[in-house]
Amino acid sequence: MRAATVTAFGMGLGGAIAITVTVLLGGCGPSSASASESNLPKTGPDTRTTEAHPEHGERHTMWVTATAYCSRPQETDGDPFIAAWNERLDPKVKSIAVSRDLLEEGLHHRSSVWIEIDGKETGPYLVLDKMNKRWKHRIDVYFGTDLKGALEFGKKRVRISWKTSTSKTDG
Repeated sequence: MRAATVTAFGMGLGGAIAITVTVLLGGCGPSSASASESNLPKTGPDTRTTEAHPEHGERHTMWVTATAYCSRPQETDGDPFIAAWNERLDPKVKSIAVSRDLLEEGLHHRSSVWIEIDGKETGPYLVLDKMNKRWKHRIDVYFGTDLKGALEFGKKRVRISWKTSTSKTDG
């Protein structure tokens, strides 16, 4: 995940005008922290609850920050389709990467997660990847090779839900 800086030069009013736009990219979506992030509503373990869902039974919920990423060769040193658990990502499979603190909260490799955005729940998404250790209370929604879709998704506060379970796979 890196920041890309784009500079455009134009001539006008007797001089060169340089416009610099910094685009923060996490994978291929904007997932870098910003000064305005402190103004966002609370996320993380303090927002965690348990609910009884009519279709899914008892499950945990938590508010997190969601960003997007995709598989692009320029975003990695190796194969952009190999995730942190050494599993191959498939653009046709709904999947997410999770910040490592969420692994301590009960999400595990291959957990099924539902994502609620603006009151609409979608999923399930499989946890198939882990984010860099610097991220907390965050998920990255996988967009395959769809850079435009990932950038349009942007960054938002979402509620995630996952089934309660006592079993744990490697995390």
